[in-house]
Amino acid sequence: MSRIFYFTGYRLTVFHWDRKSFTGACSFEPDTDGLDKFREYLKTSENTSTKLLIDVIEEDFRTVTIPHVYGRDRKAVLSRQLDRHYRSSNQFVYADVTGREKTGRKDDKVLIGGVTNPQLVQPWVNIAEECGCPLSGIWTLPLLSKQLLPIINARQGPVLLVSQQVNSNLRQTFFRDGKMLASRQSVINQDAEDISNIGKFAGPEVDRTTEFLRNQRLVAADEVMQIHVLGSNEQIESLEATFASDAKNDVRIHNISDIHEKIGLKDLSGKFADELFAWLCMNQMGLSGHYGEAKEYKQYYYTLGSVALYAMSVLVALSALLITESNVSSAIENLRSVELISDQAVEYKRVYKTKFEAYEPVFTHARSMNSAVDLADRIFRNSRISPLDFMVEVSNVLAQPGLGKIKIDQIEWATEQYEEDGGIKKVSVGTPDVTSEVQIQHVAILKGRINISDSNYRDSVAQVNKMIIALLQHGRIEEVKAIDMPVEVRSEKNFGDEGGIETKADPRSSSGVFSLRIKMKAPDRA
Repeated sequence: MSRIFYFTGYRLTVFHWDRKSFTGACSFEPDTDGLDKFREYLKTSENTSTKLLIDVIEEDFRTVTIPHVYGRDRKAVLSRQLDRHYRSSNQFVYADVTGREKTGRKDDKVLIGGVTNPQLVQPWVNIAEECGCPLSGIWTLPLLSKQLLPIINARQGPVLLVSQQVNSNLRQTFFRDGKMLASRQSVINQDAEDISNIGKFAGPEVDRTTEFLRNQRLVAADEVMQIHVLGSNEQIESLEATFASDAKNDVRIHNISDIHEKIGLKDLSGKFADELFAWLCMNQMGLSGHYGEAKEYKQYYYTLGSVALYAMSVLVALSALLITESNVSSAIENLRSVELISDQAVEYKRVYKTKFEAYEPVFTHARSMNSAVDLADRIFRNSRISPLDFMVEVSNVLAQPGLGKIKIDQIEWATEQYEEDGGIKKVSVGTPDVTSEVQIQHVAILKGRINISDSNYRDSVAQVNKMIIALLQHGRIEEVKAIDMPVEVRSEKNFGDEGGIETKADPRSSSGVFSLRIKMKAPDRA
């Protein structure tokens, strides 16, 4: 399941996807109540990586020229240009070289842009960071529109893409040979209940845009411009009645539902193009998008770090494998012995069946061989109880995304074997007997650390609770007991938690260190 945050300036909508199937959406208004509900949504939903797509009227794009330089010099020149035009836009700025002048010094042409009112977007980004939501990129819809051009066959020449994402706005973005050069969003007074007359609102806006593009010489006087208009089923008739091709403009009208079908998208409303662009954004690769700095994506980097932690656990398992190499080698030899003895036993049984009376002594010998086979099988099965088996199973549990960032510092591993004493199970004293039919179990002390919250100690305890519950849900783990918890606030009092664990509080304990005693069954015999 994937999701996209789509912000239009009026509200933020969360689109949920299952690959190419749209599964639902929820919206939040940009007021105190809406921000609180968005915060509660993030805290109660699955903490998956998410992209933020913005399409606001307070977004400006323009083309400037800079000297043709490279490296640090180019970065310095671009920084001055962005500071000059978008001083208050902070991290919501963009710059990309689109070409070079054909005459004179042949300076570089650069498209720069920015959100002129970043205070519209910043509260949503702040809440995502506060709730630990891994934001993997901030994308802007005009630049993202480039991904739609190959789908509607508009890669070459001057192209004006006209689309409607919300009822009250019309987005027009101009491209040349697939590179965006300009974009504007205009407000239209369309009736929210009747969108079938879109033509009378969109026509004048498109005329003003085409006239501006030709006056700015972005389109030559004798050049034919392609105008691609997106519309829903109920808007197609009005669009076809309003827009017509002529000597200067080649108009092509696309039904949004047809585009959905061409891509393979399912369960979409098809009323506006917002769902289409949200899906295009969801499928973008990269770590940053168009806007934002590293600090906006630190939670996403933490998520990547948890994957690295899992990789480290694999390395620990490999180290354990090297430590137990002698046990593995012995197990292999045992397996070979079992195979050899089994072959001999089969041969004895065959002879017994064909010549019973003549080979009665051989039958007795074969029975001894069967006993030896059973003994070798028990030795092989119990030899599988190793630190490697324990570490691999526990690592698979702790690598789950919902458990947060966990660092394992030490594992104290041992084995236990039970014996019956008057109908009561007791731990056997001494070294476990690998030849016994009584099962051997893992017993380990797991010591580690988590990040603790100074403002809400229950979040720290809850994280350990989640870890305990996740471990207990494992099919082979029989018991988990907390020895040390990461943070306590009540002196000399027992603290109960959801994992059924009660620990004695120590007000000095606030280091984030925890330790758990885990008891795990042996692997299946198969």
